Amino acid sequence: MLTTNTAFQPLMPEEDTAAKQPTAKQQYAVGLLMVRRLHRIFAVLLASQTPRYIGLGCGGLLAGKLASEIVFYYAGRLPSEFYKVLGDKDLAAFFPLLLRCMVVVAAAGTFRAALDYAAAALGVMMRSALATHTHKRYISANVFYNTVSRGAVDNLDQRITQDVERLSSSIATVLPELLVAPFMIAYYTVRCWSMAGPLGPLSIYAYFVIGALSTRAIMPPIIRNVYHQEREEGNLRFQEVRIAEFAESIAFFAGEDRERIATDEALARVIGVQHTLLRRRFWLGLITQVFSYLGATVSYVIIAVPIFMGKYKDKSGSDLSSIISMNAFVSMYLIYTFSVVIEQTKKMADIAGYTARIVQMWEEIDRIESTEEDNEAVNDDDDTRIVAEDVTVCTPSGKQQLVSALNVEVVAGRSLIITGPNGIGKTSVLRTLCGLWRPASGRVRVPRRAVCFLPQTAYIVSGSLREQLSYPGQQWGDDSGSVRVCGDADLAQLLSAVGLAQLVSRISSATGAAAADHLAYDRPYSVRFWLKVLSPGEQQKISIARVLFWRPRFAVLDECTSALDSAAEASVYQALVDAGITLVSVSHRQSLLKYHKMRLDLLPQGQYSLTPIASTL
Repeated sequence: MLTTNTAFQPLMPEEDTAAKQPTAKQQYAVGLLMVRRLHRIFAVLLASQTPRYIGLGCGGLLAGKLASEIVFYYAGRLPSEFYKVLGDKDLAAFFPLLLRCMVVVAAAGTFRAALDYAAAALGVMMRSALATHTHKRYISANVFYNTVSRGAVDNLDQRITQDVERLSSSIATVLPELLVAPFMIAYYTVRCWSMAGPLGPLSIYAYFVIGALSTRAIMPPIIRNVYHQEREEGNLRFQEVRIAEFAESIAFFAGEDRERIATDEALARVIGVQHTLLRRRFWLGLITQVFSYLGATVSYVIIAVPIFMGKYKDKSGSDLSSIISMNAFVSMYLIYTFSVVIEQTKKMADIAGYTARIVQMWEEIDRIESTEEDNEAVNDDDDTRIVAEDVTVCTPSGKQQLVSALNVEVVAGRSLIITGPNGIGKTSVLRTLCGLWRPASGRVRVPRRAVCFLPQTAYIVSGSLREQLSYPGQQWGDDSGSVRVCGDADLAQLLSAVGLAQLVSRISSATGAAAADHLAYDRPYSVRFWLKVLSPGEQQKISIARVLFWRPRFAVLDECTSALDSAAEASVYQALVDAGITLVSVSHRQSLLKYHKMRLDLLPQGQYSLTPIASTL
């Protein structure tokens, strides 16, 4: 039994986020907050329970990258050897060198392709790990509904799908370069020092520091724009999905022009953010490209110093050409390694934006779980009643009080109907009684595992008819671990009880199938198919059939028969009563009073009356 603590106050999203979330400047800065969020991402990726051993994959990628760099090093030395052979006009040494060159180049190309494949595969593994972790925390009891209903985080679906995918692919691209960079910098620093003296690597280090500081100054606006672009992309996608979902209503109202304008406005916001982001990225790209191309000039300046100081005056022309080529390669590769690090800052800006959106969602889940822990439920073996004691019902924000000092007890066998004018708070009281909302004050005790809630809009899932009627298809409502099997006889009886006895033949006709009925029960269909075949009233009948299958102690019904005619409504209500299910209903129809024992009538200014049905007839 779920007991709500009397000390609980509704969590106000505006106040809570203002108190606990970082400021807008901190949100997009290149600083400690970004590091903490990245650390949290990698903690999930490197966890021991992560699928497919991502940590091992990162280690393998590092080893492969180092091996490939050795091959690339030998490939880089080849031009200096060609300078020497051609300068000496050594034909005997030319063809063996050419053959070795072809082998090394082929190996370098193979390594590059293999590394690209390995990085892409690692990105897929990372996406699986991050999405699975998010699903585990997000789609769970006491978190899922609160996260969606509070609305503190926008576009949850986009964060789990598009943002996670883009973050994973970006990390997989950046990670190999950043992992191997320290090793390459150390090696080529030593080589550059040996050829050009300390001035060579020190000049390159100073060159890199200037580039790093320049790019860091430009990154925060880019991070902010990436975040905003993803948000506006989610809003556009929501608008596109929404007009497809309500196509019939839009067509009946001839609202195509209005929806086109709204969709174009959402698209314009996306395009506007994209243009701003492109301008920001232009300046970052300009700096990184200038530093990249200027590196060749720096490499020649580095070797020019010891040459003009007479260090190589005893060398022949071909030897000096070879030394210049080799020094250029070493210096250029050191500069290139630093340039790669600087180049990654462009991608790191994107990574920081995606990371902010994903970890923000996790932080919201943290707050909700913390709230649940502070108001921990007290279990009770009594599953025969729903009790509200001195309960004040408010909207989730706490700004509007709907009912005050509510005392009601629903005992098994004594069904309750809630009535009142539109907007008075009937559904809010219903959500509070079944444990979806916490009261502003007072205490609610509800046996969660013995209560089934049916909203006005039926929830239709993908899958077979058997899965449709036995949703959620687990040991729902039974803590003993036993599994209830939905057999063919159960299906036929359920369909008959709710007036859908001909549904199987209709499905077969719609799909052109000629299979036996028991096979039609298990043929999977998409949600789109079910919504096309079933009318709104039939969708509500499917929901009621689920209740009849599971037979919970209580069924909480929020106008879940609104699309049925009076005869069909009376039939399904009678079936629920005959099944021994205690009802807690919201309805405007007087004809449903006879199926209940008590009436809770909500009145203005938070008042209510609770009377036996017999006294109202």
